[in-house]
Amino acid sequence: MQACLYPDKILARSWYYGEGLKGSVPDVWVREGVYERLLTVAGNLPDGMRLVIWDGWRSYELQQLLFTKMVDRMKARGHSHEDAHRHAAVYVYPPSKEAGSVSWHLTGGAVDLTLADRYGRLLDMGGNFDDTEEHSHTNYYDTHNNPAASANRKMLMQLMTGAGFSNYPSEWWHYDYGNRGWAERTGAEFAFYGYTEPPFKWQD
Repeated sequence: MQACLYPDKILARSWYYGEGLKGSVPDVWVREGVYERLLTVAGNLPDGMRLVIWDGWRSYELQQLLFTKMVDRMKARGHSHEDAHRHAAVYVYPPSKEAGSVSWHLTGGAVDLTLADRYGRLLDMGGNFDDTEEHSHTNYYDTHNNPAASANRKMLMQLMTGAGFSNYPSEWWHYDYGNRGWAERTGAEFAFYGYTEPPFKWQD
């Protein structure tokens, strides 16, 4: 895996580490192929814009914690146990190391990110990272009135897909390359990124 080297156009802010969640790491780690494509995206950014990367590789422990928290959130909204798990899986993939169902972030092939101006101020995307509402769907503002958010999401989509990434349609911020989610959406014959861990001791 490759650590982001923070060139001028890329800001890496480990969201879950900032939240103090168990199993998170202080830096954003991704596969080398993902990193190279992020550099391509950075090189294609309009003048005065930067990428802000919130998340890349996740530990199994963090994935389990995020999924459990999401299930609890859905139960608090009145969903049954079964429905809570089903709705939670829309926003947090159930933790798995198995080759046929490995969670996307556990491969190092997934990134959560957005766009910012030269000063690091986030562009209007019409919703926040990790929102669990319908407005998180990438194409939501194609039919709802927020021209700025619609244009910014489309810009991010064009930049990322142009570099080989695939967007997860339920989350405007989530993009994949080389993992199972990417393979399923692009029609690739197979995913070449499976479960991995970074080359350092990250556990508490």
